[in-house]
Amino acid sequence: MEARFSIGVCRERMTPNPWRYIRLAIEVAFYLSLGFSGVSFAQSSATQSRSISIGIASTWLSAYVNRPLDFGTVVAGSGAHNVALTDFNTGKVTISGFRFFPVYVTLTPPPSLVSTNGLDSLSYSPAAAYNSMADNPSGATVWSTPSGTENGIYLSANPSGWYGYAYVYLYGSINVTNVPPGAYSGTYTVSVSYW
Repeated sequence: MEARFSIGVCRERMTPNPWRYIRLAIEVAFYLSLGFSGVSFAQSSATQSRSISIGIASTWLSAYVNRPLDFGTVVAGSGAHNVALTDFNTGKVTISGFRFFPVYVTLTPPPSLVSTNGLDSLSYSPAAAYNSMADNPSGATVWSTPSGTENGIYLSANPSGWYGYAYVYLYGSINVTNVPPGAYSGTYTVSVSYW
């Protein structure tokens, strides 16, 4: 078996490259800044390890209806009826996700409350508030527009742990005209996503 080698020969005079020395100095400084010490010789070696950690978050986020908004039973033609922010009949939605993460919360109230037969309706004036510090409607921030998006609500209502909460309160008023008796309802949509 025959082995062949090829060698390239340069006939011009080679000048030293100053960048080679700068690169070597940078590499040595880099290794020293990482904590390597000493110079390796043929019979000795040095090894040092550094650990790296990173947290990977999933997209866990939920909204749970704790209590629906309830105007109770009213008499036809009785006019305006109001459920205030601090009333027991105020609707409450709990948002849970990663603690201190901001979320978008978008509210879409029903334009009116519709009877079960679908022919009659009551006008509804929506109102909403949120609290990301505690489940406390008295300390809640009122939504400037109860049909729209509130940006950057932080999920922080939790003294410890990796999960956090925010509470959305739904309330408002209806105007009861001379409509036929029956049940009237509507869907108030609360959508959440990470900011």
